[in-house]
Amino acid sequence: MENLIHINDTCLSDLYKDAYGVRPRHYKELWSNEELEAEYEHLSKVCDANTIEEQEREDMALRKFEVLIADIIKMGAGDRETAIRWLVEGDGFELCVYDLEYFFWSYGLSYEIQKSWGKKYSKKSKVFS
Repeated sequence: MENLIHINDTCLSDLYKDAYGVRPRHYKELWSNEELEAEYEHLSKVCDANTIEEQEREDMALRKFEVLIADIIKMGAGDRETAIRWLVEGDGFELCVYDLEYFFWSYGLSYEIQKSWGKKYSKKSKVFS
């Protein structure tokens, strides 16, 4: 029984951290089943709302970034790759995977975009060769 309580406390602590970004400091030692279920339900809803909010922020960031790239192309870059290279170099980054991942992160783009575009636009890729 003690292990079950410990697992519940550990899972609850993990879920709380997922919801709020920090470990809980205020939980009771003993929970009734109803209290545990209510807290799990509440934290699950917070996590779901956070996921939706994060996706909306990333979608907005991508739209803004695409507008920026289109504007740079209109200013004379000519194509997407040149526009991104100008932007990267103008922001003081190198054309290596890790700098590019951070560069895309700094614009609020999703982790998936950071990873895939970081590799695509690095010096090692054929894009900027």
